Amino acid sequence: MKLLQSAHRVISALESLSGWVASACLFAIMVIVFFDVGLRYFLNSPLGWSYDLISLYLMVALFFLALSVTQRDSHHVRVDILLQRVSPPARHAMELVGNALTIVVMLAILYQSSIKFWSSWQSQDVVAGAVPWPTWLTAVFVPIGVGLLVLRLAFSVCSMATALATRSATAVGDGGAGQASTQVEI
Repeated sequence: MKLLQSAHRVISALESLSGWVASACLFAIMVIVFFDVGLRYFLNSPLGWSYDLISLYLMVALFFLALSVTQRDSHHVRVDILLQRVSPPARHAMELVGNALTIVVMLAILYQSSIKFWSSWQSQDVVAGAVPWPTWLTAVFVPIGVGLLVLRLAFSVCSMATALATRSATAVGDGGAGQASTQVEI
């Protein structure tokens, strides 16, 4: 149990860092768009690089770096009607199976995105345009974000399995799944 709690602290610290970077990207998007619109409509001089920076780097980083922290905090959209009506062991078993299946898909994404990043890095690919943006920089956010999500999911599988084995009503790092929160209910 102490090992799980230590692992949860380490993974949560990495997720918090990733979440802060994602938040900084969102803030940067808002500032850049604000200035771009202002310059475009008031001075007829838009920022020529803003669209590429936002679409190639900031949106990708925002999405992928927020995946794991969103999973940790149970903020992904899911059907809660079953989780709220079943016993804790049944909920743990359902989440264990769901997370284990998700790991398989995420590992495939991690593998392919790592290959894409490495290929872009080695060939020093750039986007053809006014600014030669390196493509490896956008490709690196996918394996980082998905890799962290795989860590979170693997931890969750171990935590749910431990909760099932010990017949505990709560699992280490359980983000409140099955409880009323900000989740969308269907």
